[in-house]
Amino acid sequence: MGKKIRITRKSLKQDEVRSYGVELWTWARQNEKSILIATAVVAALLLFVQAYSCRKAGREARVDLLITSALSNVQQGLFVKDDANREKLFGAAEDSLQMIVSDYRRSRTAPYADYLLGNIAFFRNNYDDAEKYYQEYLARARTPTEKAEGHIALGYTYENKFFWTRQRPEDRVWLEKALDRYVEAESLTSGTMEHYIAMLGRARLYDLQLDRREQAKELYEQIARERQLPAVQHSSEVKRSRYEWVVSEMERMRRLFSISETARLRAERLEAAK
Repeated sequence: MGKKIRITRKSLKQDEVRSYGVELWTWARQNEKSILIATAVVAALLLFVQAYSCRKAGREARVDLLITSALSNVQQGLFVKDDANREKLFGAAEDSLQMIVSDYRRSRTAPYADYLLGNIAFFRNNYDDAEKYYQEYLARARTPTEKAEGHIALGYTYENKFFWTRQRPEDRVWLEKALDRYVEAESLTSGTMEHYIAMLGRARLYDLQLDRREQAKELYEQIARERQLPAVQHSSEVKRSRYEWVVSEMERMRRLFSISETARLRAERLEAAK
């Protein structure tokens, strides 16, 4: 009588694994061509994704470089006294930005090129072109803050356009357009710098109208109250260190031109004019 073989769950499980492995190997041999094709396709896709990512990163780096160059030229142009040199710098900035608009339109920072082109047109007092570029920026802006910036820029454009007219009653349409833009910008954000800049713009337009001066004063007071900066705490080092003193003076100067300080001074002016 032969030796009895005891079959356990463990041995059954091992046989099951072996059978599955054999079946898998058999299937792989039978479908070897299809597997190789699928592997090649996946590898090609991975290479494509990697190449696209590298190309995209290179494109964004190129756009950032063009934006930086344009910003530098615009800033330098604002501070030169000679008109010819200013125009040369603005022209160089414009060339860099137009390259972004034409060649890198799908870049994440491309909308900012429209905004800067609008700024250049604004600084040239070419308000029609400025309006066009700001409208294009606004159409592509994504976040509420970016949209608020676009509306504020258009508000400045319409406001300045009014002062380049004869300022007849019919020209006041530009002030109304500016007011609409500031109101729209206010509605998009809350508690942000853009929100209070828009409020300041609205108050400024009320300030220009004798029958709305009280509204202007109330807005100025609200801005000064809500945007008030915390008191500066000077350390004992300010008295001993020139560096600390310079930092302290820079902070003091910054506050002199802050939104809240501007609003406070204008509110005081209107109060004194009563």
